[in-house]
Amino acid sequence: MRGRNSTPTLGVCWLFVGFGCGELAFYKNLNVSASATFTNVAFYDASRNPGSVPGDKFYAGLVDAFDRWMNP
Repeated sequence: MRGRNSTPTLGVCWLFVGFGCGELAFYKNLNVSASATFTNVAFYDASRNPGSVPGDKFYAGLVDAFDRWMNP
């Protein structure tokens, strides 16, 4: 079994989507530091009330994460 750190070489991008006001700092900070080993991880904060986010803005937030990963 391959370790989770090998997924960048497999062409896999992980996108975590946060809803509400829970403890999301872990996911928000997975690839923030200069020494981050997770180069294929992104986080999208869908707000405390994701139903209030217009569909086009929500979709753009999701797609933007993949665009940044594919075009560093």
